[in-house]
Parts: sequence; C-alpha cells; structure tokens
Amino acid sequence: MNHEFDAISRLFQQRTPFQHPTTQVGNGDDASTHKIPDGFELVVSTDTAVEAVHWPQDMPLDIASNRAINAALSDLAAMGATPAWLWLAIMAKDATSLSSMSDGIVQACLTHKVELAGGDTVRSSTNTINVTVGGLLPKGQAMLRAHAQVSDNVWLLGNIGLAAAGLKQWFKGDKKGCFVPYFQHIKPLYQQGIALRKLGIRCCIDISDGLLQDAGHIAKSSALGLHVDLAHIQNLACYQQLLAHFDKETSLKKVLSGGEDYALLCTAPKSQQRVLQNMHAQHIGTCVKGDGVHLIHEGKIVDYNIKGYDHFA
Repeated sequence: MNHEFDAISRLFQQRTPFQHPTTQVGNGDDASTHKIPDGFELVVSTDTAVEAVHWPQDMPLDIASNRAINAALSDLAAMGATPAWLWLAIMAKDATSLSSMSDGIVQACLTHKVELAGGDTVRSSTNTINVTVGGLLPKGQAMLRAHAQVSDNVWLLGNIGLAAAGLKQWFKGDKKGCFVPYFQHIKPLYQQGIALRKLGIRCCIDISDGLLQDAGHIAKSSALGLHVDLAHIQNLACYQQLLAHFDKETSLKKVLSGGEDYALLCTAPKSQQRVLQNMHAQHIGTCVKGDGVHLIHEGKIVDYNIKGYDHFA
C-alpha cells in the first residue's frame, strides 16, 4: 500500500469531485489536459505561501492553506478571468499538517467551484504551498498593468489596510482582534474583476504588497504617473475603521502600504465614473503625465517614505 497516494486520494481527490467542463484528463494521471473553447484564452498564474513568511507559524493550517488558494485566485480576478483550475505542490512537515492543509484547500475548491486538476505532495521542514491557478477569458480582453492612460481616474474596489492591522493584532497576542478575520480570510474579487472587464476596463492589478507599491507597477508598466489623493484616502471607510483603533499616522501607513488585502486597483476613463460608483468602487486618484506614484494633498505633492512589502529588502 502506498501511503502517499492513498493520502492524496483520501484528502484531495475524493473530496473535490468538481471537474471543469473543458477538462479532458483530470487529477490522477501524469498531467491534466484541457480544451480551451473557441474565442477564449488561457490565463495562468502561480503563487507560493510559506509558513512564518506568509502566515504566522501559530496560525491554523486549514486557514493558512485556504487563504493561499484565495490569494492565488485574486491574480485571475485582476485579469478579469473566470477561475477554472488549480494545481498544487504541497510541502508538509508531517501527515497531520498535510491533513489540516487539505481541509482549507478543499473548502476553497468547493466555495469557488474550481477544479483541483493535479499536483504533488512532499515532506519538508517547512509547511509550504505552491499554487498554480488557471482561468478563461475572451481573447484580447485581459486587463493589464500597461493599459492605463493619462487622465484616467484611479479606482479602488475592496478594503486596504485591514489585513495588516489584523496581522499586527495577531502578533500582539490579540488573536480574536476585530481586524484578524481580514487577514485570515481572503475573498478573491473575481466577480468584480469579470464585471470590470465586461465594462471595457483594460487596466487592473490586485493589491498584495500595499497600495502605493502595487500602484507603482501600473505607473511603470504604463509609463505614466499616478496621483493618489490624500483626501480620498482619508474618506475611505476602511481608513475610518482603522482610526477607531490606531492613530492617524499608523492608520495611514496601513492603508497606503499594508499588504495581503487583495483588493483591486483599476484605472478607467472619466466616462465610466457612474457605473464604477454603482459597483461601490472608490475614486482615489488620477493618471498623469510623468512617472511614479505621488501622494497629493490640496493639489500639492506630499513627501512620504512608505514602502510596501519586499521579500528581499
């Protein structure tokens, strides 16, 4: 009896029966095969989550694995794709860790109706999950970082800063803190991403390393500048939530540079203002000639020294 293959079958294959209609060969063979429908293209992204790097070492592994899957799905949301498959490489300290991680993975698959199309498991000194996700979108309609235009407005969908606040509460020992769920439970905004793509929005990114840092990726790829209005930031409901628990400087820093939020940041022509407001998007800035990201207060650039997360800093 092969204990590894038995565990894979029992913990994953038997508990994730959903198979995408375009899958021809699914989980259980040397590789999966998939037929891409006419008029569509395949969108693929990969992400890695490591214990004590992406989640606290004392966080339950089912929660950690669930958020790892949802974080990866957020990349599909930023492209405007419909999620379809995921492939996993799981490194687990022991059989108990593998079982706990499987619970969160299965929950994510069932919640989002995503097929677990294959993967691998191995024993390791550190619990780690590598996730590859695949989705579909109509040809030529992907939302890209390089598609922002000068005079576009900059819009935010979702909350920022709250996950960073939750992580801070956890490390301070307040594991039932009011912000902790925002870190533990990621909600990939792929329905909003699909809606943006259908509106004709062509530039979007998900915020994983902090608002200013990820906005900088748009600025660089599109060869323009982004002005983020401080007044708009201070009007955000998430900023007001933080102010109830932290001082102004800490609250602003978390909103501007706190990572792990997986909100969506997009740019759009001014003509799209009303429809974006109907989607509960928040206008936070403008695309301008120039380069980089600048915080603006009453029409003037504000000096700041806030950086997002960098694994190698």
